[in-house]
Amino acid sequence: MSLFTKKAIHEVFLNLLFKKSFDKITVKDIVEECGINRNTFYYYYKDIYDLLEDVLLTETKKVLEDQQSSHTCYEEFLRIAAFITSYKTSISHIFYSKSRDVFVSYLYDISEIILQNYIDHLKVSINISEQNKKFVCDFYRFSLVGMIINWIKNGMEEDSLIFLKKMSDIFENTVEIALQFNQTENKNQTISE
Repeated sequence: MSLFTKKAIHEVFLNLLFKKSFDKITVKDIVEECGINRNTFYYYYKDIYDLLEDVLLTETKKVLEDQQSSHTCYEEFLRIAAFITSYKTSISHIFYSKSRDVFVSYLYDISEIILQNYIDHLKVSINISEQNKKFVCDFYRFSLVGMIINWIKNGMEEDSLIFLKKMSDIFENTVEIALQFNQTENKNQTISE
């Protein structure tokens, strides 16, 4: 029963986010729409911010459970974007709220997981140190999140599949070079010291 109630709260919350800004949604709105009492809501969540974090955490878990380990960067990026593209209006309402940081943090976390997964499956990364893999992953993660934020700020007008394809093409054509270059740079620095 509790899993059903939490799922219902999530669905109502996402539906409300489609209609109005996160800052304008109240616990009262959620309980009335869901047909539960306030005590039930507070049994699961401290407040609406706690609910938002749980929704984003649930979405992160869905991506992690789908460990089909894609072979292309494009497939990995589609996994990151699945939630965003499914709930464009809701995401926009979160992004332009006081809780933007929670959403941006979600983007960074999920991007790191997906990019690290992709990098770890490259044959070239076998001989690269974990420190260098992390550096390259961070470089592309910050780039990816910055591009997604810019896409959201521009109203998500560009088709998401085209947008993701452009980013994945750049990533797939440069990540191996970045991994190898970073490894070479560190070896040269160690030799010169």
